[in-house]
Amino acid sequence: MYPGKSVGQACPRGLTFGEVLRRLMPLAYIGRVNEKVKRTVPAAIRVMLAISFGAGLFGLGCGGSPTAPERDQVFYLHDRGVIDKRYSWERYFAPLDQEESKILPRRVGVAVFEGDVRLSRPVDWYLRTADYTPERRMISWQSPRSFVFTIYETTDPVRVTWDALLERYEATAAKNGSTILAGRIPFSTANSQGREYVLKTAIPARPDLESFSHEIVVRSPNRVLIVQVVHGEHIEDAMTEIVDAARSMLVY
Repeated sequence: MYPGKSVGQACPRGLTFGEVLRRLMPLAYIGRVNEKVKRTVPAAIRVMLAISFGAGLFGLGCGGSPTAPERDQVFYLHDRGVIDKRYSWERYFAPLDQEESKILPRRVGVAVFEGDVRLSRPVDWYLRTADYTPERRMISWQSPRSFVFTIYETTDPVRVTWDALLERYEATAAKNGSTILAGRIPFSTANSQGREYVLKTAIPARPDLESFSHEIVVRSPNRVLIVQVVHGEHIEDAMTEIVDAARSMLVY
């Protein structure tokens, strides 16, 4: 999942990501990451790293029901922009609805991947694309705050070590031309754990331009996901929104 790459290039079949977190990152390593971030990452992105790192340390979640939403909790969200009119890519999931706050828009609970993933997303996000082909499911939204939020499901075995998972991820990032500005940052969703990366990628057609993205490798007992947020250099107004959506995710 890198800017300018297709789903197949960015997350090829057989790509390995892995097992549950064995221990928190040593504090000395965190310090080295922070110094690197100060030297290479724009200030706005450093603030988001601070927010999401705190979420990872203090928001460790617990498991929940593995069942899909009940049928009476389902309605089709799309009256326009539907990719395939025979199917709705999102289903309404009321328990994750959140009212508007001083810093966040109203959020609606949705179930995606046929109930395997649920999250609370702002109501003004719109669906860009989705693919529910087995072993390469993905769904992507566009926010009016100028970022793209995408969830990819990988085919990784769920019992490999975190070291093996992250080494493979980092090798794939380098192969695809992305520079890792910061990585292996603890993160947690509502019921799963992950590791966050900040990537910089040159746009092939215009080498003088660069794209930034946050990518979070998320693992549950049954599946491994990559959450990708592609954005520009200045994301101050969207930082809380992005972290809130990622942290709300229930992965079964």
